[in-house]
Amino acid sequence: MSNTHESPGWRIFLEAAIADPTERQRIARILGVNQISLIRWASGTSNPRLKHLYALLEALPDHREKLIEMIAVEFPQFRADVAVIEEMPQEIPSSFYAKILEAYNQRTKHLRIATIRSMILQQMLSHLDARQDGVAIYASQCTRPQAGKKVRSLRIIDGRGNPPWHAINSNVRFYGLESQIGYAVQTKRPIVIHKHLIKKQWFPVNYNELAESIVAYPLIHANQIAGCMTLISPKPQHFSDVHMELIRRYVDLFMLSFESSDLYDFEQIALGVMPSSDVQEAILEEFNSRATQLIIEASKRGLSLTRPEAEKLLWPEIEQELLDIAAGSSNEMPPAAQPASCPEVITPSAYNLD
Repeated sequence: MSNTHESPGWRIFLEAAIADPTERQRIARILGVNQISLIRWASGTSNPRLKHLYALLEALPDHREKLIEMIAVEFPQFRADVAVIEEMPQEIPSSFYAKILEAYNQRTKHLRIATIRSMILQQMLSHLDARQDGVAIYASQCTRPQAGKKVRSLRIIDGRGNPPWHAINSNVRFYGLESQIGYAVQTKRPIVIHKHLIKKQWFPVNYNELAESIVAYPLIHANQIAGCMTLISPKPQHFSDVHMELIRRYVDLFMLSFESSDLYDFEQIALGVMPSSDVQEAILEEFNSRATQLIIEASKRGLSLTRPEAEKLLWPEIEQELLDIAAGSSNEMPPAAQPASCPEVITPSAYNLD
């Protein structure tokens, strides 16, 4: 949102509403901001985040429709965003919890993992993008380190998406500290970016101009971590507090798809840096042939090696190759400063800041 030199109707309305100190204090408390922020918004010297505009509707319910109309003059997308949030169920259906528990209890290990992941990702997409506005969701898992070593990267394991995103479920990609995903895992907290230019500034290696709003939500169980859930929208300022609360609940469910061996103590996370997608693609496109070759070589030695076992052996090799490539390139670097210090990069601890 850019500053405005004139005072649109909603700002004038807010100025009148907060003229009473008691009312100003009440509104500030509901919005979770300080009173100075309200004065700045009313005068046009600063702009509220969308979450605060939504909260303003709740703080002044008798003027809801009038406020929506006035705010939409300055921020045209606001009316549509309010409609989406109001239409979106704010709870996960209880019947879906029952389906997940049934899959967890009645499926064999490998089928259970695949089933739960598929069910949750599809339900998340249907729930959070009912209008099919172009949301993509994918999960990344910590790459299993060698014995005695620390976790150095994450790898996409599954995903779903609506156009313009395609074949999300078959994407293979490694992430490290150069990425928003890696940064969220290393810092153990969700990272939310609402504009693609901010993403380009802090994480240029993973920049995609189609991805305006991006959520990276670490997959945490107590004091251990399994990976990260990522959501992308082509709309700026897309993910509201309602979205974030639903994402948190779906992440809790998604943790049922991991075994105890997939979880790593926080102290075991020491992410490296991975190269760009183009560089990775040249190596990853040989994955199938390399896995097949491992199986053939094992057979020649009289050993039985299944496809999953061959892949388990191969992933650490590819990870190391990519780490070595990135180490030799000055272009693949993690953020030079802390992204969380930028007001456009939001973490839970920053949600109540102006």
